[in-house]
Amino acid sequence: MNCYIDSSVILRYLLTGDRGLQQARDFDKTGCSELLFIECSRVLQRYRLEGELTDRQLEEAVHHFHEIYEAFHVFELGHQVVKRSAESFPTVIGTLDAIHLSTAVMWMEQDQDPLVLFTYDEQMRTCAHAMGIHTLS
Repeated sequence: MNCYIDSSVILRYLLTGDRGLQQARDFDKTGCSELLFIECSRVLQRYRLEGELTDRQLEEAVHHFHEIYEAFHVFELGHQVVKRSAESFPTVIGTLDAIHLSTAVMWMEQDQDPLVLFTYDEQMRTCAHAMGIHTLS
């Protein structure tokens, strides 16, 4: 079984020490969109600029993030993902969440293995359930 991880899981781990990320070790493959790299990097930089992280804390968080990210199977933001993300979804979903869900769906169709979406985002979880995708939170 495969596990698709969105940015909320990584950011909770990096910013609060939440240990939910450890659940990803139970899966055959763990993957994400390259969008995760952009989102997490931007949030970490924003936290530093807003004084929520010191320069040293940012350095440590970025180092941990790169270690985590390198272990994932990363899916590119290619034309097919962009096209699918612009299509209709069964519930209200934001643009970035649509990209994550589209990537997860395409991985599921491509690999034919069962997939679990790991997210702390309630809107994404609701949409995933409406699409028949199992979630972990």
